[in-house]
Amino acid sequence: MAARIGTFIATVVLLLLVATPAQAHGGASVTIHSDGHGSVWITAQWQDGHPINEPTTVTMTATTSAGASAAPAVLRQTGDERGTQTYSGTLDPGSWRVAIDLGAPVNGHCQALIQVAPSSATPQPTEVACLIPATAPSVAAELPVSTSGSLTPLWITLAALAVAGAAVVAFLARRRS
Repeated sequence: MAARIGTFIATVVLLLLVATPAQAHGGASVTIHSDGHGSVWITAQWQDGHPINEPTTVTMTATTSAGASAAPAVLRQTGDERGTQTYSGTLDPGSWRVAIDLGAPVNGHCQALIQVAPSSATPQPTEVACLIPATAPSVAAELPVSTSGSLTPLWITLAALAVAGAAVVAFLARRRS
């Protein structure tokens, strides 16, 4: 019985160590925005409503139906409460297929058709939302990195699990005596 409890505790600790933010928050919601003048940005939040402010590499590619393309660009995080990342350039007038690839901890893809109006026309802002499901943990997953710089909550959880496990083992040992 003590071996089963030890296995259970080890499993819980392992899951705590390899769980990604996407699993903890239930996936992500990413919205591609355009003002219709060529500016593009995204807002990103976890499906539980928390903004994605963890360092996340977001790459944007954009192509027209005529075959023109903008150079792939890494979006810049603004650190605001909406999880905004912006494209530093602007797209030329025309119809663009914009694709966004998000790296860890999100690991997802979103795309939108965006119309950029010529300077003489009235722009049509665009918002396209994508839901990105949480991915299953893998044994090779990276350890989560705290953006606040503190691992205190993790250590408190691990200590509480260790104390609870020790109490159960002591209780079972006492019952056998």
